[in-house]
Amino acid sequence: MAQRRKPWNGHSPNTEAEARRTLLRVAQECIERFGLSKVNLSDVASAAGVTRQTVYRYFENSDELFNAAAVLASGGLLERVRQRVHRREGLAERIVETLVVAIHEIPKDVHLSALVRSGDPLEVSSALRLGFAQDEMVELAEGGSNLDPSDRDELAEILLRLLRSFLDDPGPERNEDELRTFLSRWLVPVIEEKRQAAAPSTANAD
Repeated sequence: MAQRRKPWNGHSPNTEAEARRTLLRVAQECIERFGLSKVNLSDVASAAGVTRQTVYRYFENSDELFNAAAVLASGGLLERVRQRVHRREGLAERIVETLVVAIHEIPKDVHLSALVRSGDPLEVSSALRLGFAQDEMVELAEGGSNLDPSDRDELAEILLRLLRSFLDDPGPERNEDELRTFLSRWLVPVIEEKRQAAAPSTANAD
């Protein structure tokens, strides 16, 4: 008779955070093995040595699990984005550079390109619910900004909608310099106007 597998493959996590990390790591491995379009929650549960019900203790649904796994799997891409963005001065320039890198690099990333092709997981509403999106907006804001949290929320939504549009239909072929010029022409004046309007007025300080 076959020996029954131990829960968590014999390596039970000590904390909830550790359990989530384990499931995310296994989900990444399953995506690489089967492809995002074919992997399912049962595959992850089986590979992790747990039941589907156990997975649902840590993730609300499969979309949440696979969204988070894909974002983590693209860690190299995120680091490249941060390095490029931090060379730019000012919020508007950083936002433009983020879009330039993302539009050119996401289609080359095995995990995120699969999300784009699959449709639903990269919907704007889903992405906005990820803490990742807001964390990155705060990072951008450190480049110099007077935007309050509600402004950052709206800006995050606009950026994600722009990104989704470019990924769905790239339009005319542009290299990075051409894309940067195109985006800067239309985005920088609008962002700067909003940022300055949000700045506390000192004109009547006397």
